Amino acid sequence: MEAISGDAIVGSVTIVFVLSTMFSMGLKLSVTQLLNALRDRHLLTKSLGVNLVAVPLIAYLLVRTVSVGPAYATGFLLLAVSPGAPFGPKFAEVSDSDIAFASGLMAILCLLSVVTIPVSLVVLAPGDVAVDPVAIGRMVLRIQLVPLLAGLVLSAVYTSLGDRLHTPIQRLSDVSFIGLIVLLLVVYHGELWSLVGTGLLGLSAAAVVISLALGYVFGGPIRTQREVLATTTAARNAAIALFIATAGFSNPNVLAVVLGFSFVSVVGAGILAGLWR
Repeated sequence: MEAISGDAIVGSVTIVFVLSTMFSMGLKLSVTQLLNALRDRHLLTKSLGVNLVAVPLIAYLLVRTVSVGPAYATGFLLLAVSPGAPFGPKFAEVSDSDIAFASGLMAILCLLSVVTIPVSLVVLAPGDVAVDPVAIGRMVLRIQLVPLLAGLVLSAVYTSLGDRLHTPIQRLSDVSFIGLIVLLLVVYHGELWSLVGTGLLGLSAAAVVISLALGYVFGGPIRTQREVLATTTAARNAAIALFIATAGFSNPNVLAVVLGFSFVSVVGAGILAGLWR
């Protein structure tokens, strides 16, 4: 009997994590929250500009300042171009900010990322790294957009069923996330350790600080919305970035950088959300 490789196990757990996370997000999201996020077009335009344009460009400029390998640069850019972190509403809850705006913005970013992630990678990835935008777009559509919309529709049509399903699906997401982190540390401990001394962790911290500042500055006059945009911008979507890294790139260093960068971004945004509370 052929032994199952560590890469295959990581890939399977990643799929479970992303599907359950996106489906859970859809179950909790309401159509009203989505429409409310669209209502303030000026704030929405600035939010999209910061998340979809400014952060990827900043990440591109940062990796150009330090001499890192193409795989490291690709992993760094991959997380930077992945918006709509599921942690956004949770950070809004922690900081006692505008949870409805956080949820609506998260959903809109996830919807748009089907196009923006592959396009941004084609434009920004190192020239000697092969990027298939169509394949990546299909990945994002299948693994992120479909379960998100399925949860949203189910919750809107069968509200009571959606409410009953949310807790176990969210629990599956939490458990699979913890399991995935443990697996990544075990299977890719060598690659993760290799990040030390490359300057990438310092670049990650710089990207998080700049993202927080941009989100806060462009978040408008209302404090609770400024805080939401700051933490949402800083905490990138590790779920979809991890899936693309495992399914779309054979070099484990891409995955290692995504993991290291996402850890720095989540911790940084989480600490600030706690301080704001």
